[in-house]
Amino acid sequence: MYKQGETVIVTENIDKKTKEQKHEVGVIMKAFVHKKQNYYDVLLERRSALSYLNTSRNSKSHFINTSLTGKLVESDQIQTTIPFKYMLDNEQLPIIIA
Repeated sequence: MYKQGETVIVTENIDKKTKEQKHEVGVIMKAFVHKKQNYYDVLLERRSALSYLNTSRNSKSHFINTSLTGKLVESDQIQTTIPFKYMLDNEQLPIIIA
């Protein structure tokens, strides 16, 4: 389970027929469990937030891409530009209601 403040790669399935995808870097704002599933609220670098994401590729159009996150983020090849700790300390994070 990812923790608050961790950087992740969020993948959007744009077109299922052509398998076109778009990847974005984001930060976990909140992690929670619902019906034995892990879900996350994620703040993207474009400063929009997505709520109720999980890591399943089949469940939604947006998901946390665990394989890309493992390859890029955990190897320090990609880091977010979101000043998450500063935003958290100064109560500047957006309020997300799912």
